[in-house]
Parts: sequence; structure tokens; C-alpha cells
Amino acid sequence: MRRYLVVLLLSLSLAAHASNTLRIGSEVLTVGDSAVRAMQLLGKPDFKEPVQSEFGGYQGERWQYQRDDGHIVTVTIIGGKVSNIDDRTR
Repeated sequence: MRRYLVVLLLSLSLAAHASNTLRIGSEVLTVGDSAVRAMQLLGKPDFKEPVQSEFGGYQGERWQYQRDDGHIVTVTIIGGKVSNIDDRTR
């Protein structure tokens, strides 16, 4: 039973780590990279929307990319840096 718990915890930690990176060809975009690097790797976003604080103030932007492989990638930019990467299939 203990072995299964260890395996489960390791797999969950790997899944959480995978959401912090995105492979683009031979390059990798990582949470903490600059918005400029995100644009260099992914190009101009297909869609942009503002991210607001809980009080309605401007906090950053959410950039969305529709990739040829059927994935929709959403990159959240806060303070000029990548704060979240979400890669989903359609």
C-alpha cells in the first residue's frame, strides 16, 4: 500500500511540473520566462484578454494560441513574465 502511495505522489508531482513548461520544437518555454521569450517562441497570439485583480485592476494578459496539432495553448503574462502555461486539446 505504501508503494502505491509513493508512486501516486510522484506521478502527481510530475504532472504539476509538466504544466510549468511547454516544448516548442527544440525549445522550451518555462514559467518565469519573459513575455518577449514567449512571443519569440510562439509568435503573435491569436487572442489576447486582460487579466484583472480581484478588485478589477489590470494585472496582466492572457495570450491564446491555436496550434496546428489541435492544441490550444494559453499563456498568462503577469508583470512581463510567464506566470502560467495551459496546454489543452480541443
